[in-house]
Amino acid sequence: MLNDSHLATAALDRLVAVLGEDAIYVLASGARDPKEALDTILMRRGYAYTAAVQGQPHTRMTTHFEGWFVEMARALAPTAPPVWVPMMEVVREKVTLELGARGLRSLFSSKPSEKEVARVKRYGSLAVRVLRAVMASDGSLDEEERTTIAAVISSLGLPEADANALYAEAPVVAATLEVYGELDPAVAHAIVRGAWLAAAWDTVDAREEQVIRVVGQKMGVSSDELEGGRKDAIARVDGRRKAGLAAVDAIRYVLSDRCPGLGVQLGALAGTLMLPRRWREEALSAIGQGAPVALARRHSGLESGERMEVLGVAWAAALVDDPTVGRRALLRARWERVAEDLGEDDPAARELVDRWMGEALAGVARTLQ
Repeated sequence: MLNDSHLATAALDRLVAVLGEDAIYVLASGARDPKEALDTILMRRGYAYTAAVQGQPHTRMTTHFEGWFVEMARALAPTAPPVWVPMMEVVREKVTLELGARGLRSLFSSKPSEKEVARVKRYGSLAVRVLRAVMASDGSLDEEERTTIAAVISSLGLPEADANALYAEAPVVAATLEVYGELDPAVAHAIVRGAWLAAAWDTVDAREEQVIRVVGQKMGVSSDELEGGRKDAIARVDGRRKAGLAAVDAIRYVLSDRCPGLGVQLGALAGTLMLPRRWREEALSAIGQGAPVALARRHSGLESGERMEVLGVAWAAALVDDPTVGRRALLRARWERVAEDLGEDDPAARELVDRWMGEALAGVARTLQ
């Protein structure tokens, strides 16, 4: 029994690491209801959690970031498509088959109707083609751009043959992009907003802007709406800088005795998740230099939701290496100093992560007895 107990403990230790990393993604995704998003991940990433418990290969943030990013985007597609991934607003317009059948049909089958498949294929393909055209307009696609495109395609939930065909497509020139038939105005506007977000992520280039304006006109989006989408995307990306920098510093402070090590790795990966490319070098260069983090109200002024996001991400990172009771107390003390520095006295972010992870681990532990 002692040996079995050791095996069970080792299995749960492996699971803690995966849960912590997944929680970082969820809490960094901008979900309106973080608890619902975490519960969604628990159900839809079950295959990875089973593999972790069994000691089998599985995709993780710290071992295969790009593949993990794509899997996480797909897992969140039905309830909380990540706000900061371009074109996920299109997915929120129910342009995904990950939702399954709806209405009366769902009582008899989980398979979506042919009409639903056709709608997702049409609108989803258009969104991907626009995204690829924008990203390729200022040069060849890089790894991050290809990963973003893969995440959007995966989130559509298309049949494998259709998804593979979309993956294999070459970028199209905006002038030759086919926009046929009448479009749902909400989807057209979501595509335009997704295109602006992709362009603004690393500073809007004149070539990207030209693509978006040509595509917008083809889809019947007015000039005023196009300009409004542009301004909104730039403002959102600029605003994202503060929360992203705060999250990187929070992780590095809480895990300051894991630098170099997990504090550096998780800080850099969280920065990649949360920081727009135009602002990322500022944070990642500080990590590379190994400069210590000083709490001096540098990140004051965050909105309440942003503070919750930053503190949730920091606490999830703190739990990745399954700290002992004593170490957990030390990490919590550091976390509380970060919270105080941000002007937050509500422990809700930490409690949300603790409760979710505790319930997940208890459920698995019962199966190991």
